[in-house]
Amino acid sequence: MKIFKFTDYNHYKKEQVKANVKKIVNVWINENTVKKITQYIDKADNILCHGVRNAKELEFFKKYYSSADIIGTEISHTAKQFKNVIEWDFHNVKEEWKSKFDIVYSNSWDHSYDHIKSLTTWKDQMSTNGFMFLEHGYDPKDNKSRVSDPLEIYHEEILDTLKQVNLKYITEFTTTALQNKTPARVYVIKK
Repeated sequence: MKIFKFTDYNHYKKEQVKANVKKIVNVWINENTVKKITQYIDKADNILCHGVRNAKELEFFKKYYSSADIIGTEISHTAKQFKNVIEWDFHNVKEEWKSKFDIVYSNSWDHSYDHIKSLTTWKDQMSTNGFMFLEHGYDPKDNKSRVSDPLEIYHEEILDTLKQVNLKYITEFTTTALQNKTPARVYVIKK
């Protein structure tokens, strides 16, 4: 595991916003990923997606969970451009989100400067019977610690991290990123 070292929080946020603006039209999530998620949870009232860039995740989730309230977070000011997206650092606790979400999803968790902190926050956002879905591009060109994607982490380290924050690994499935057809794993997780 490697984590890019920032000089301070402002450096981290500046680089995340810069990457977001540069890649604002890029879409990582594949609709088939959300379709596969429905095999694990068929009904959800509240869904939270972290690090959504241009909110494509929200569109796909709305297609398969039409009655759910779905929101996304994005650290960049560009969040204001997209419906149901708030400007928020996903590491931070938001009291009204505790124990609320049936689904917490992210394909951006490699953008974390502290994966333990972010996963602990997300765990607390899950409802009692909620699921977390972490999508992870494991191809060496994607799973590489750098200023835009600080967290480089491998399968066994992910499983160890889940144990460390008291999350239960259920299973995983493979998918392909829409943007560049990169192979990815989606980890299916419960409290």
